[in-house]
Amino acid sequence: MHLKKFFFVLIFLYPVVSYSDENLASSKVFVEKLGKQVVEKVSNTEITELERYNNFKKLYLSSFDNYYISRFVLGRYWKTIDKGIQKKFVDSFNNYIVATYAPKFKGWEGTFKAVESLFENNYYNVKMDILNKDGPTLKMMWKMYLNKNKEFKILDVNIDGVSMLVTQRAEFLSVIKNHPNGVNGLIDAMNKKTDGS
Repeated sequence: MHLKKFFFVLIFLYPVVSYSDENLASSKVFVEKLGKQVVEKVSNTEITELERYNNFKKLYLSSFDNYYISRFVLGRYWKTIDKGIQKKFVDSFNNYIVATYAPKFKGWEGTFKAVESLFENNYYNVKMDILNKDGPTLKMMWKMYLNKNKEFKILDVNIDGVSMLVTQRAEFLSVIKNHPNGVNGLIDAMNKKTDGS
């Protein structure tokens, strides 16, 4: 009886385990493909800066959960502002991220190699090595999930043990705390950075 029950449970769980394994493999492919697209569409030195900006923005908005990230980096201040300011912040923050990071990839030569993917607390954590052509190897961890459309969405990027979300939130909270206009002051500062002024 116990043996039959064991096999019943095993057969019942098998599709779930198999599906999970498939997603683990897919999560690694997802980040490697994203890395390849960054090299092809953002690092390329033969494109204009506007093309670089637009290409990076498209990759960021399609691959990252930018709404979640925006709420996280604003911390406790998110609930203190109305929906109009929230939308304004999300738009400004997205443009700020693109304007900050797109230029850093210009001419970059390297390889994104996914090492391992783990499913923990309903999130996929993909360990990756960033192999720089001239420089040390960076250790990365991509935290992501599958949305209702079965698309991976990135929540955070951990580089050499440092969470980019936590770092960004600490920076923003400091700006808000010290700016007389609070969140609106932060939005103005991000817009100036994006406009290059």
